[in-house]
Amino acid sequence: MTQPSLKGRLLIASPQVDSPIFARAVVLVLEHGEEQGAKGIILNLPTSATMTDLAGKLFDEDFAWDKPLHLGGPVAGPLLVLHTRPKMADLEVASGLYVALDATKSQHLITQEIEPSLVVANFSGWSPGQLEKEVEEGVWTVAPMDAQRIFRGVDQDLWWTTMRDLRVNTMRDILRLRSIPTDPSVN
Repeated sequence: MTQPSLKGRLLIASPQVDSPIFARAVVLVLEHGEEQGAKGIILNLPTSATMTDLAGKLFDEDFAWDKPLHLGGPVAGPLLVLHTRPKMADLEVASGLYVALDATKSQHLITQEIEPSLVVANFSGWSPGQLEKEVEEGVWTVAPMDAQRIFRGVDQDLWWTTMRDLRVNTMRDILRLRSIPTDPSVN
């Protein structure tokens, strides 16, 4: 039986995950297929390094930008930029959400301080069938992706807000409500 692709979806770590890198992680799935497995990036793991720290070391020019560098997972990989500019894309993850993997494109996005964006080093990876098994075992909850929340996630607890919204939507579906009022006193 063919499993639907999780590309462009979020994986929310269950509260029981205690691995230091994946505890309370929200992962955006970049690629997913039966034969290749899956690749994703942790969205809510900023490091103490900033783009200014990378200037002159990874790039040909010096610049100052206090945007944090995020750690996308334990697998070594290229520096990538998650963004919304189709002309600078190497991969479309979901409608209107792109990844720049090419060093020239990434450098342009970073040195021009293009927003909204998320700069990520490394990635998370799963062998064929591994992610499906982890989802089945309850390690991950699959949720729809919200680009606005991803880019605002640095300023809030992305794991908590994503879990809250998932639970609200589940409750709305169970109760067959069209919407849930923000203020319960308006019932």
